[in-house]
Amino acid sequence: MTCDHVDGPGRVRCDVEARVSGGESITWGEVVILGTPPFAGALRGRIGPHEATVRDPDVWRWALALVARTKGVGDVNARVRLVVCDGKVCLPRESDVVGHVVAGE
Repeated sequence: MTCDHVDGPGRVRCDVEARVSGGESITWGEVVILGTPPFAGALRGRIGPHEATVRDPDVWRWALALVARTKGVGDVNARVRLVVCDGKVCLPRESDVVGHVVAGE
């Protein structure tokens, strides 16, 4: 997860990307926000498969937004949940991700 640095309070955009290795494909995915720094809040707690900005077989990407109420520095924690297929075998996969948020620092 990567998050834009902003000059002060306001909207902060973060991007989450999931990649799988050769021969595998992503057939479903979502991002669930687990926690935000005290100075910021998530506009949505879950970004589903239909909100993915990129849905290639081996790469999915989601954009999420936080609102920084004050200046601050901290981390946003999220969980990426996928269904990954290798041939005809599909299995769930989860990965926790962290994005560093900087607002006005």
